[in-house]
Amino acid sequence: MNEQYIYIGNASKTGINKYLFSNENLNLVYTTNDFERCTYLAQNENNLYAVQENENGNILAYKKTSKGLTYIGDKSSLGSGPCHVEISNKKKMLFISNYMNGYFTVYKIKESGEIGELIYNSVNSRKYSHLHCAKVFNNENNLITVDLGMNTLDLYEVQKTSLKKIFSLQFPKNEEPRHIAIYNEKIFLLTEKGCTLYVLRYIQEKLEILYKTSILPNNHVKEENDTGAGIKISSDGKYIYTSLRGHNSISVFKYENEKLELVQNILSYGNTPRDLEIDKTQKYVFVANQDSNEIAIYSRNINTGKLEFLNKQKSPLPTCVLSE
Repeated sequence: MNEQYIYIGNASKTGINKYLFSNENLNLVYTTNDFERCTYLAQNENNLYAVQENENGNILAYKKTSKGLTYIGDKSSLGSGPCHVEISNKKKMLFISNYMNGYFTVYKIKESGEIGELIYNSVNSRKYSHLHCAKVFNNENNLITVDLGMNTLDLYEVQKTSLKKIFSLQFPKNEEPRHIAIYNEKIFLLTEKGCTLYVLRYIQEKLEILYKTSILPNNHVKEENDTGAGIKISSDGKYIYTSLRGHNSISVFKYENEKLELVQNILSYGNTPRDLEIDKTQKYVFVANQDSNEIAIYSRNINTGKLEFLNKQKSPLPTCVLSE
């Protein structure tokens, strides 16, 4: 197989770790060693951005180099506990979700890759909001934010220098929407407390629920510490992968005819699978098991979507996996 680089964000003091994935193994090649708790990452061709998940959060900017990452600046996340960052390359914007106090912050990106001027900073509710992620779609003309505390998905129109909220979809309090994955006009939502996978569609500037199902394995009775965490979708839009903390497993769903079919539930081979990633070849899946300090590596059958565990390797408090 062709070699590729994998970036791991984490809740440790080591900074961002860059690995070379070769012969089905991860080999550490670079560590930034500059900022701690770089828990979530996003990238474009030339740059990588990371949230520093502290009480007074920051968004960090790096230039990719042949050796590793070169720090080029940072800005305040203008909120507490940032846990997600999203990039719009067409609009040249960074979207930061602050979990602890729910503020949503948007910066422009300079041509150099540095973080530019502030264009948006707002919160749905100072008392209840816990923003967990934001995703652009529809040719980057629209954006969805996920508010776990308010149990809402908020839909925005992304304008040249601002955002305009155009729709809000309310979920039951016991669901707690956490992360989304998007394929064309279909949105796949994973809830944290409810452990539910929703299929929604974007139509006429609204979001409409089409289908929902549990991510719990068959015959498993939900326990208090079972919580949904990460979600990713294959590049062909046919298979959805979700991680389940507590039970410590990965569920694989086939999406067809606007319905979801559970095709596999497999152990995460570690504790607290916070995030997962399908590599660029679509032949491997990486799972970040935060509390056991491990990355589990699986081979992926492109035709069936099923996973086969290969090995696991130590990595400090991993919270995000990014395939270059």
